[in-house]
Amino acid sequence: MPRKTNSPAKLRGRIERVYYAGPKFSAGRLLTATGEEIQFAGNLFARENQPVVLLGTWATHPKYGRQFKVDAMEHDLDLNPEGLIHYLANHPDIKGIGPAKARLIVEEFGDSFEETLIESPELIASKARISLDAANRLKDEWCKNRSVNAVLAWLSAFGLTHHQVTTLVDKLGGNCLEILKADPYILIRELRGFGFKKVDKIARKLGTPKDHTPRIRAGIQYCMHEALDQGNCWVEYEDLVDQANLLLVMDNLDSRIRIEASLDNLISERLLSCESHAGRFLVALSDILKMEQDIAAIFTKADASNPHFKSTRNLQKLILRQAETLNEKQLEAVHSALQHSISLISGGAGSGKSYTVSVINAVCEECDLEVVLSAPTGKAAKRLEEVSGRTGTTIHRLLGYDGKSFSKDSNNPIDADILIIDEFSMVDVSLAWHLFNAVDFARTAIVIVGDHNQLPPVGPGNILRDLIHSNAIPTVILDKVVRQAGVLKENSTAILKGEVRKTSDASTQGCRDWYLADQFTDPGAARNFLLDLFDKRLDALGFDLIKDVQVLTPTHKGPLGTKSLNEDLQRLIQKRLWNVSVPETQLGRRSPFLKHDKVIQTRNNYDLNVMNGAIGHVVDVLPNGTLLIDFEGVAVEIEKGSPNLQDIQLAYALTIHKTQGSEFPCAVVVVHKAHSFMHHRNLLYTGVTRARKTAIVLGDRWGIRNCAKKCQVDDRKTFLSILLNNLNCPEEQSACAGAL
Repeated sequence: MPRKTNSPAKLRGRIERVYYAGPKFSAGRLLTATGEEIQFAGNLFARENQPVVLLGTWATHPKYGRQFKVDAMEHDLDLNPEGLIHYLANHPDIKGIGPAKARLIVEEFGDSFEETLIESPELIASKARISLDAANRLKDEWCKNRSVNAVLAWLSAFGLTHHQVTTLVDKLGGNCLEILKADPYILIRELRGFGFKKVDKIARKLGTPKDHTPRIRAGIQYCMHEALDQGNCWVEYEDLVDQANLLLVMDNLDSRIRIEASLDNLISERLLSCESHAGRFLVALSDILKMEQDIAAIFTKADASNPHFKSTRNLQKLILRQAETLNEKQLEAVHSALQHSISLISGGAGSGKSYTVSVINAVCEECDLEVVLSAPTGKAAKRLEEVSGRTGTTIHRLLGYDGKSFSKDSNNPIDADILIIDEFSMVDVSLAWHLFNAVDFARTAIVIVGDHNQLPPVGPGNILRDLIHSNAIPTVILDKVVRQAGVLKENSTAILKGEVRKTSDASTQGCRDWYLADQFTDPGAARNFLLDLFDKRLDALGFDLIKDVQVLTPTHKGPLGTKSLNEDLQRLIQKRLWNVSVPETQLGRRSPFLKHDKVIQTRNNYDLNVMNGAIGHVVDVLPNGTLLIDFEGVAVEIEKGSPNLQDIQLAYALTIHKTQGSEFPCAVVVVHKAHSFMHHRNLLYTGVTRARKTAIVLGDRWGIRNCAKKCQVDDRKTFLSILLNNLNCPEEQSACAGAL
């Protein structure tokens, strides 16, 4: 066994066994050149049979004992003959070369192997009796590994994993090192999870000057993307300069001048756009501005009549034949939808939107019209399907999105006479642009449906509210809770007036529609009560702890955030339902997924056919670590160590934002003063309206009341709001017309 020391060390050998492998962490056993077996763990993406050089220190793990803590890994390409034979015969990315052919190559070319491979790969192909393509693939893999080693040596001190460095070399090619030295801010564009602040630390350690032009440009673009992340579509020119100046801290008297010069260059290169409005200059990403302008132009067609209903008298008869119980506003909404090319129906929980949509659908079906129902998420599309009796689809599927491009556009429009889009509050600028761009308005009428009281979209824009505030298209607001809505809908709607009602009376089934538990000023006490609900009460009320109950909270962090609650609930539910103890994990590592776990997909994955927000459960965990997951009928296999694993999270507790468009039999909504910086009325309203049967509001009295009273001013900065208001104010047509 090597001498025990904490000084930097280097181990050369072959990875004999992998216990766990992921993009940011791996653990396994290394067989050294001298025949010793060494346990290792750390910053590498390990694969069995790899010849490697591990750089790191020796440490004693409290559970796993003596092991080598890896800080960085290099491919070992300085191999002896037997090592080279093993490398060629067993490398997973080198096809067509087995042990016999590998020995032929090594015996023939010996020490000149690398030179021959790079200069004359056809000689390798001839000797091994493989195709020239196979020899060139071997050459590319060998050179890539050399490049990875060079970049690793340069970047190993800056926190990049071996997997990330390999990704960079794949994208930037063999001259990756020179490209990064010239402009390390390329990392922002090329690596997921690398924002400006993280890359800036690396660049500053490398000696990049604070006034380096690529740094200034990257800082400006970072500020623009921060605005997009907050839902804004533009930033005022002076504000953008101020934000960049605060971010870059250049310590120069002329820092603002330098930032303005770089900003003007970004505008002249059309990477950014600048438009004038009311004496201000508004800066935006060029694509976002163009999309908002196109969307506004589409809404100018709203005065056109529905191409399928010309006679008002016949229309009235059709509507009354389908539904005689519509209230006044619902009747107005149905008329508007069937009379106009574009129309909007909005209203709160229990206002009858779903029933109104079902009547519109029934009238259109009687007239043999092709009706298409769609929504932003799979859950919302399924709910729309349930109330209408027709098949619903997500907007992305409707547009034929494959993860890279949309098959539906102006040249290949959506095949529909009537297109009904539900949960439109969730639709951001980009998705709306692709949707409207794929509509042939000469044939297709659009009915937009949504609840303007819910949270705005995660992405930039606020289209539903912009439409309502501007009155740019025919709009009907359903403003009455219908009698059959029930206590749950009534209490949810009361939140919009700042009122949080007490626990409701018991129903005949014994389970109440509404519970208020507001006595927990200490976050730990609220957490304990939540766990007690799952341990002793919820299943007694008839709820399946996994299928029926969803915990909702504003944030990921803290004792009442999703991360902590998911770990607690996984431990409790696994033990209570299946007598399984969740194994302890290293600090900073997440719990392993176990059979029966409730999980969520956090990013669209078109290869697996699973979309962002899809909730499923782990059917099984195979002996090799592969997860078998059922996402509501979509069976998925995810191998141990696969990058796809990073997009799967436990789903016992989710953020309120993440569950927009979904409904659950029972929603436990956590509202505590510990999260008060995130609280506002629409957040609480969105949370409780996720409940289909029972809502449990859990927290402290002050936090819950304050959340309901706090009206967050809807101040998203969008060009659409300006452009739509111009439709009603012709004298202001000059707005957003002058480029800087």
